[in-house]
Amino acid sequence: MPAYHSAFNGERVETVCGMSLLPLKTKIKGPAMKASESNEDIIDEAIKFFRANVLFASFEVKGGADRVLIFLTLYISQCLKRMEKANNKASGNKILFELAKEKFPLPGEKGWPLGGHILSPKGRAEEDNVRAYMKQLREETGIRLLEILYADSE
Repeated sequence: MPAYHSAFNGERVETVCGMSLLPLKTKIKGPAMKASESNEDIIDEAIKFFRANVLFASFEVKGGADRVLIFLTLYISQCLKRMEKANNKASGNKILFELAKEKFPLPGEKGWPLGGHILSPKGRAEEDNVRAYMKQLREETGIRLLEILYADSE
């Protein structure tokens, strides 16, 4: 069974470090445009494909959206690992909020976990843009994961 690739690979959008700058269903400020609430976005897709894609040792990148999918799959894995310490939704919210706000390495920096899958920034402007995009993705992913993980606790 092959890995799942993003349906957004064919989208004609701006790219940053080889990642497609895709619209998001979010209220979080950042470089991504606002997407329609009625359509699936890349975060929905990453959450949906997480269980299948996390099992693959290799992943053929077919476009910029796949790079975002790889980044989000790794981030979701980090979220779930941190959530082991959560006792309830409130503590989970605090944990995911703090994780999203943590300083993280960018492509090309020491500690970057994804090797050459995501290209290094070519200048300060691209570095700032990719950091803002990744921060926006991290914050929104945490919000959505929390709702899924604690869907029955209301």
